[in-house]
Amino acid sequence: MISALNRSSHRCRVYIIWTSILIAILALLAGCGQASQVQSELPKTDQAGKAVPSLTLDPTAAARLPLTNRSFLMGTAGYVPRHYPDPSEEDWTEFFREGAAAYGGLFGVHVNPGDDPGTDGIPQQVALAFENMSGIEPYVAFAVNHEEGPFTVEQGEQLMQAAVATAERYHPRFLSLGVESNSLYLFEPDSFDLYVQYAREIYDAVKTVSPDTLIMNNFQLERMMGKTALTGQDFPPHWELISQFEGKIDLVSFTVYPFLHYQTPREIPADYLQEIREHTDLPLMITETGWPTKPTASGVSGSEEDQTAFLLKLVRQADDLDAAAVIWVFPHDAEFRIAGGIFDSISLRTNEGAPKTAFSYWQALLSLPTR
Repeated sequence: MISALNRSSHRCRVYIIWTSILIAILALLAGCGQASQVQSELPKTDQAGKAVPSLTLDPTAAARLPLTNRSFLMGTAGYVPRHYPDPSEEDWTEFFREGAAAYGGLFGVHVNPGDDPGTDGIPQQVALAFENMSGIEPYVAFAVNHEEGPFTVEQGEQLMQAAVATAERYHPRFLSLGVESNSLYLFEPDSFDLYVQYAREIYDAVKTVSPDTLIMNNFQLERMMGKTALTGQDFPPHWELISQFEGKIDLVSFTVYPFLHYQTPREIPADYLQEIREHTDLPLMITETGWPTKPTASGVSGSEEDQTAFLLKLVRQADDLDAAAVIWVFPHDAEFRIAGGIFDSISLRTNEGAPKTAFSYWQALLSLPTR
């Protein structure tokens, strides 16, 4: 099984649209005008003749929610349309028009700052989202972690250029200067101080061109807690990292995957997220989360019932902390082959686009008033 400690590099490869795929999507959108200009009615079958499932939802889900209103915005992350990694043109069109928007108003573009940049330093995946997605607000998380080795001055300059150019052109509401950046601290500790130095300088530079953009840094929560028993790796808690960005972040964000430590949602403490408040009063954002609907080799239970139970427990706790946003990872299932396949069934919809049980609850949450 691929260690959960190595899964982030594989996951980032899924988030990133490689050049050949990017060109194909841009050609498709050019042929359609803009995604929002495509015909409003979806076809009954896609280009390959595969049936397009109906999003028939459970009308009783709303009555079983643990909330009557919510603090948090909602959305998803990752360029994963139906039938990924072999989507049709219709699948891509549906994804840009409403497939991602079905999760709420936010869409996460998690990308390495130096991947496929335009002449202004903005990665093409970022421009693709802001200029072509319909009915949704992209946010950007630039991946800074240990997979490429120690953090270097060159990487710092790439991050500076990408972040400032993105902020100046698009003025995103949320901008993260890392994805699970505590992995850099754990695996390349000698370069972490240089990263912090750049992150603090970039904060000021971004605020100069886009003062309303909320800047955050992102950490992997279970690693930070020291709760990764099912990965076969032990980490000491390292909450002190948050203070290194003091005064230069507006929010603190986390990827939240309790299945790195707990085998069932029932084992997750009712105050699981409350530990965050013992270490910071900053506003909170969850940029990735999920629970699989298939059992895993590490002993994690996986079913639609378990996924629903996790979702309801998570949103109750996130709301108690007045979270700014909750992002469910991946719009559709696919074979990612990450950590022994644990992410292959983590979406709220199947690879064909059919909703799972928890998707009804997600839609019911979307209908709640926000405060």
